[in-house]
Amino acid sequence: MMLVWCLIVLVSAFGGGECEDMSGLPKFMHMSTSQFRHLRDTLLNIIGRTTATQPQMARLSRMQMLQPSQENKPFPCNTTGYRSSSRPTSVHQLMPGDIDIIGALGDSLTAGNGAAATNVFQVYTENRGISWSIGGQGTWREFLTLPNIIKEFNPNLIGYSLKDSFTHHKASQFNAGEIGAMSRDVPYMATILVKRMKNDKRVDFKNDWKLVTLMIGSNDFCVDVCYMKQMTLAPELHRRDLIKTITYLRDNLPRTILQIVVAPNLEVIMNFTGLPMTCRITQTSECPCLIGLPFRSKRKTMLKIMDEWQKVEMEVAMDPKFTTDDFAVVYQPFTAELTFPTRRNSNGEIVTDTTYLSKDCFHFSQKGYSRASNALWNNLLEPVGGKTTNWQTEFTRFLCPSQQNPYIYTNRNSLKN
Repeated sequence: MMLVWCLIVLVSAFGGGECEDMSGLPKFMHMSTSQFRHLRDTLLNIIGRTTATQPQMARLSRMQMLQPSQENKPFPCNTTGYRSSSRPTSVHQLMPGDIDIIGALGDSLTAGNGAAATNVFQVYTENRGISWSIGGQGTWREFLTLPNIIKEFNPNLIGYSLKDSFTHHKASQFNAGEIGAMSRDVPYMATILVKRMKNDKRVDFKNDWKLVTLMIGSNDFCVDVCYMKQMTLAPELHRRDLIKTITYLRDNLPRTILQIVVAPNLEVIMNFTGLPMTCRITQTSECPCLIGLPFRSKRKTMLKIMDEWQKVEMEVAMDPKFTTDDFAVVYQPFTAELTFPTRRNSNGEIVTDTTYLSKDCFHFSQKGYSRASNALWNNLLEPVGGKTTNWQTEFTRFLCPSQQNPYIYTNRNSLKN
């Protein structure tokens, strides 16, 4: 199993979804793209597709890592009347049911890594079908995801991931997220997303309204920034990447809302308490810049950089040059001041509630992803300037469109409220 873990770390470090450049691999591992994908698929077959079997899901339920059961419960919102009778001509007059196409850009959090893991090796499996921002496996009663919510308003929604898969698998659909991705990878991801949508015969590329979710930054913070000679330049480099990405999407993806979910300040994971030793080991290997002892002297600088990163994302999203009748960028801040759930352990101590975490204590469990999905949905229905900056227990606060406020909020239509 140690060999398997080493291969997982290697493959995770270099991604390899649709990238044609394998130059980053060690010399002894040089291989073609098809060979690299075959290696990834082989590992997936060894470790398993974790949402594919009922016994696995039953284990997750016993471990309290699944969202609360919603069986036989009605959907929290009235869905009637929240798809326009004819296609809107303005992005600022979109109701939830008007979204025809959904896509996503990001890293392993977008890929859904470890959402259904019951051991640390299964964190390798990308549970894309239950990813918070782009998974469409099952229904909201089983897996609360943004697509599964929107499907209640528009059952013909297209683009959500269908099951455990990698980005080169057909089931990934319009989820262009990739493990190990960093800010500098997002412009390329955007070209892949546009290419997929253009080539899909189900998509009316010019007329269908599209919702794309982007969250990026955790890998930059964990394995990149601390190695830079000028660490403090990282936020401005991120600004450059964002502007390049948004400009490309604005010019090449008509009728689109791009929502930028703020990269969380990872100080939150540094403050986790009561974790098992395995989590301390995996966190150190996955996030040495913040958890590793060699970089302890840089932590204050890293915390400041993560704050600046968030400010850059808000500033870019608010730039009026990216707002037209056809295209809008919206900053979704539910992760801006993220606090993590806690519980009392057997000794009565307040510790981190690990049922919301995957088995590496870095990624989320399905329960954690459902909480993120609920918060993201609420942000969509909150006006700019009045959005919540933290998340709450799943299903305790679930916003709905109304006759008075039927539209998804943008920078422009928020000014009218």
